[in-house]
Amino acid sequence: MTETAGTDKLMLEGRKRLSMTGVTSVDGFSENYLKLTVGSDKVTVNGQGIKITSYNKSNGNLTADGDFAEIKYGVKKQPVMKRLFK
Repeated sequence: MTETAGTDKLMLEGRKRLSMTGVTSVDGFSENYLKLTVGSDKVTVNGQGIKITSYNKSNGNLTADGDFAEIKYGVKKQPVMKRLFK
């Protein structure tokens, strides 16, 4: 089990069942990926046969089944002008 900042939690069971807390939105999904926002982070989950089995937006709990291959965390990027003129 892996924890991110705050109370967000990620649990992957046998690469077949994914459980997450702290999910603020599901930004996109297909059989091959999930794109989520967890707090201020973007999370991409890749694999095959992915199905969201439950998602409760009010408490941020999400579960999904599938064959999971990769989980990537990324922080939202600053606007280009702000990065150029630090």
